[in-house]
Amino acid sequence: MIWVDDRQAGAHGIARFSREVVSRLPATVLRLPVRGSATSPLDCVRPGRLRPSSRDVVYVPGPNAGVARAVQLLTVHDLIHLQDGSRLKRLYYQRVVAPRILRAGKVVTVSETSRAAISSWLGRHAGSVAIDVVGNGCSSAFTAAGEAEGFAMATLALVSNVKAHKNVEVVFAALAMCPEIGLVVVGPSPGAMRRLAVDAGVADRVQVRTDVSDDDLARLYRGVDALLMPSRQEGFGLPVLEAMSCGTPVVHWAHCRAVTEIAAGTGIAVDAATDAGEWAVAIEKATASPLPLDLPLSWSARHDWDAVGERVRRALDDLA
Repeated sequence: MIWVDDRQAGAHGIARFSREVVSRLPATVLRLPVRGSATSPLDCVRPGRLRPSSRDVVYVPGPNAGVARAVQLLTVHDLIHLQDGSRLKRLYYQRVVAPRILRAGKVVTVSETSRAAISSWLGRHAGSVAIDVVGNGCSSAFTAAGEAEGFAMATLALVSNVKAHKNVEVVFAALAMCPEIGLVVVGPSPGAMRRLAVDAGVADRVQVRTDVSDDDLARLYRGVDALLMPSRQEGFGLPVLEAMSCGTPVVHWAHCRAVTEIAAGTGIAVDAATDAGEWAVAIEKATASPLPLDLPLSWSARHDWDAVGERVRRALDDLA
């Protein structure tokens, strides 16, 4: 039998991936009888994990694993969080995640960038593990056809949290050099974003929003001149996919591999990650004249949720 751990919930990337992929799995897939938060330190020893037999397969849309008789197919979206110095996270991945990946001989991820990171992390064991890149999809709300939010001035969007690798401080410093341009920030860190805007002296031109629906986010993408993506690292970069699907170009750091993978040569690539002056020049360029996106049909097909769900199903069939 094939089981699925569908407890990831919310608007963040892993929860969205889980919601879309799980809804596309065959009706014969059973729900794993495990309750409680998937991110709890004790999640790996929940008794419900023992329900599936040693001949079964459990699919997990995230990296949460645990003690079980069944083989577990995990989805490791990225390994960026292992760089924050947390010994507990590193220990969890070493003692819980890695052994389950090695037992399955397979792991699922969302980009070639993450595939390379996982291979490096597995080290000498990488040759015995198939790393299946299934990609990421985009909600049907994100399309160029639809209502666009209106703004009184040239406006950009930033969809992010304030973790160090997101590099959002440079956006506010650059905005301070562009007095005629506004910014709409969407994400789970409204207080921190407002403080950054105040510190940069741009609070009067910055709107901060949270808990935004897909439909409202799509309206925002269609109304702004560009999306800003200053991240130094990403496992995928879902806002880039969403914005581009709405016909909106992206200003991004040129050396963030996952983002450049999606951008496919479009938008504006900034060479220096933390040079506010270079970001300001890119922002002015993005708002001065339209940057049309000329994307082939194959680009949209590659990021279709149905295609992602099919790749996950094939990976499960291989194990089963």
